[in-house]
Amino acid sequence: MDLPFLFNEKVIETKELSPGYEDHASDVWLVKTDKREVVVRSSRMVEEPNNDFWWGCKHLFGIDPRRVYSLEAVNNILSEKTSIPIPRVLIKEIQAGREYIAVEKLEGQLVKSFVGQPSSVMRSLGVGLAQIHLHREMYVGNPMGSFRIELKDFHQHLIEGMSELVKKFYSNSEKITNKLPEIIDCLKELEEPVYSTFILVDMDPTQFLSNGKVITGLVDTEAYVIAPREFDFIGLEYILDEKAAADFKEGYESVLEIPDLTNCRLPYRYLYRLLSVQGGVDLDNWLGTRKLF
Repeated sequence: MDLPFLFNEKVIETKELSPGYEDHASDVWLVKTDKREVVVRSSRMVEEPNNDFWWGCKHLFGIDPRRVYSLEAVNNILSEKTSIPIPRVLIKEIQAGREYIAVEKLEGQLVKSFVGQPSSVMRSLGVGLAQIHLHREMYVGNPMGSFRIELKDFHQHLIEGMSELVKKFYSNSEKITNKLPEIIDCLKELEEPVYSTFILVDMDPTQFLSNGKVITGLVDTEAYVIAPREFDFIGLEYILDEKAAADFKEGYESVLEIPDLTNCRLPYRYLYRLLSVQGGVDLDNWLGTRKLF
């Protein structure tokens, strides 16, 4: 990709960075100029989001992966909340209708798995996410506040959104369609959230950097939304084991108590399966994943 239009200085090398999975929404490059190294991001999407994850994120939370400029505000807010480094946006440009941003390159290596990490790494993750969760909002939507659902209406909003997701993407899945009525009943009985905060819908180790001692960066923030903090724990249960969860919990609870997932776990897990947060996992296996919190 030719990216000199972003820079006043000479571009020496451009290297594409892969997140390690296919069908990712963004193109990401490491760019070396004669003055610095930066990371450039731009969305691959041109048309309206039309896969289960991004269609769901847009209709449920009001975020659009094509609007990478919004990451500047998200990153600025998060960097004030947490001890985990968040990259600053340095350059913004539009080329051929696509938004491009260049952010600072943070130190550390991409985390491929949280399983087997040193305890100090997982504790630092727990502290950093808890610090983010100290931020409180009284709506569900996007971080800019241009899309807002009142907390009292959130579960009805989920019912309507999940029904559309099933109709649009899972009409040929008997397991998923047959489970929907039970999930709707659960959500109707579920108490409204007390508050909302920043949560990362696609919580995954590959969003983070580490130096082997602590987390040194949260580098992929495009799926941050405002929603109940319980969602972060729903996501974490799929990417931690018992030891990693215990270390994470130790760090988190030095700042905040872990929320009770008992009543919301089933419907929130079902939503994350509709969004294919960790891919097209069999529904029974997905809902039956061990409980770590």
